[in-house]
Amino acid sequence: MALFGKKTTEEPGKGPEPAKGTNGKTADAAVAYAPDKAIKFFDHARTVDEATNYEYAIGSWLTGLRWDPFSLSATEGFFHSVSKFLSDPASKKGIDKKIVSSVSGKSDIDRYLLAILEWALKPSDSVLAVRALETAAKLQIIEPAFWIGERVFACVTKEKKVRKDLLMKVSDSFSKIGAFDRSVAAAEVALKLNPADGELSAYIRSLAAQATMARGGYEKSGQKGAFRQNIRDADKQRMLDESERVSKTDQTVDRLLASTAEEYVKRPGDLPTIERYAKLLLERGRPEDEERAHTLYMEAFSQANQFRFRELAGELKVRQSRRKVVELKKMLDASPGNEMVTRMFDQASDEHLRLELEEYKLRVAAYPTDLTRKFELGKRYFAVGQYNEAIDLFQESQGDPKNRGATLNYLGQAFLKIHWNDEAVETFRKALEVRELTPEAQLEVRYWLMVSLQEKGTEARDLGAAEEADKIASSIAVQQISYRDIRARRDSIKKLLGELRKAG
Repeated sequence: MALFGKKTTEEPGKGPEPAKGTNGKTADAAVAYAPDKAIKFFDHARTVDEATNYEYAIGSWLTGLRWDPFSLSATEGFFHSVSKFLSDPASKKGIDKKIVSSVSGKSDIDRYLLAILEWALKPSDSVLAVRALETAAKLQIIEPAFWIGERVFACVTKEKKVRKDLLMKVSDSFSKIGAFDRSVAAAEVALKLNPADGELSAYIRSLAAQATMARGGYEKSGQKGAFRQNIRDADKQRMLDESERVSKTDQTVDRLLASTAEEYVKRPGDLPTIERYAKLLLERGRPEDEERAHTLYMEAFSQANQFRFRELAGELKVRQSRRKVVELKKMLDASPGNEMVTRMFDQASDEHLRLELEEYKLRVAAYPTDLTRKFELGKRYFAVGQYNEAIDLFQESQGDPKNRGATLNYLGQAFLKIHWNDEAVETFRKALEVRELTPEAQLEVRYWLMVSLQEKGTEARDLGAAEEADKIASSIAVQQISYRDIRARRDSIKKLLGELRKAG
C-alpha cells in the first residue's frame, strides 16, 4: 500500500510544546495531536470503506488515529471497517503485513494502535480486548477509552469462564480515566467470583467513595485529560447509562431525544450525532419519528456520501412497507373472502416485494463484492419471478461459506422454476453436502430434491429418477408425515412409478 511507503519525519510525542486534545484540552505527551493531518486520513478511510476496500480503509483509520486518537467517530469507523473486512471472504488470508508493521513501533501510541487492531481482528478474544483498553487508558484518550471499555467489559463477562484478573484490569482502566462507576461495576463482578475476598471488598468501597465524589462534583478540574469532567458529571453519566440501557422508559427516551435534538442543532453535520438522534427516534417509534429519522438518514447520505446512511433510510421504508402488509393480512384473516381487503393485501404485498428489490439493487451496486447482499438480491428476484436474474446472483453468492447451503437451495428451486430439472437435481445434491445445514434445512432440501426428481421423471419419463423420488418421499413421510404436501406428493409419485413401469 502506498499509504505506508513514506515515513513521517515527525515522531509522536516529540513536539516542541504540549499537544492539544479534544476541544483544545491538553493531551498526554505520548500523543502528537494533529487533527488537521488526521482528518485527511479519516475522510479517505470513509471513502475507501464505501468502495468496499476495507483493508485499505483500516490502514487509513490507523494512520489518522496516530495523529488524533481522541476522535471517537474515527475509532468507531475503524472498528466498523474491520468488522466489514472480517465478513469478506478475502479476509481469510489475513490482514496486510504492511498495516501491522505500520503500528509495530515501541511508542505508547504504537502499542495502542496495534492493540486495537489485534482486538478488532479477534473481537471475541477477551485478553486482546483488555490489552486494548489498558493501552487506551494509559494514553488518557478518555472518550475512546470509555467507549472501548464498555465493549471490553461486555466481552470479558460473556466468557464461559469469567476471569477475575481480566475484570480487575478492566476496573483499573476505568479508574484511570475517572469512570469510577464503571470501575466499581467491574470490580463487583470480580467479587462475585470470590465473595470471601476481603481485600477486594475494601477496594470496592474505596472506589465507590470516589464514584460518589465524582458524581457530586467534589473533584474539580485541573487534571490532565479534561474530558474526564464530562464522564464525572452526573447528568452526562446518567445520559450515558440510559443510552446504553436495553430497556428504557418512555420518559427516558423523551429525555434522551430532547438532549440529542439540542446537540443536533448545535452540530447539524456531525454524523455520530445524526445516528444517535435517528436511533432514538426509531426507538420511540411514532409515525412522525420514523419520517424524521428517514429525513436525517437521507441528509447524512447527501452530506457525507456514505451509502450506509442511504441503506438505513431504505431499510426504514422497507420496514414500514412490511408493517402495512402484516396489518392487511390481519384484516384479511379477520374477514376472509373480502374482495376489497384481498385486493389491498395483494397490492401491498407486490409493492413491498418491488420496494425490497429496488433497495437491494442499490446495495449491490454500492457493494459489488458483498456476496451476502447479492444473495439477498437474488432472493428478491426469485420472489418476483425473475428467475434468470436470481440464478446469476445465486451462482455468485454460493461462494460465501455462511450462506452456501441456503444459496444452493434457492438456486435449485430457481432451476426448477425454469424446468432445468437436471441442473436442479445436481444443485440440491450439492446443497446436501454442506455440513452446516440444520436438520430443518436438510429436510427442506431433500423435499425439493424429491420434487425435482419427480419433475424429471415426469418430463423425461425417467424411471430411475421416479424411483429415487419415491424413496425420498417415503423417508420424509416416516420422519414427518405432516411436512408440506408430502402425502399428496407420495401418492402422485407412486402413480408416476406405476405408469412408467407399465410403459416399460
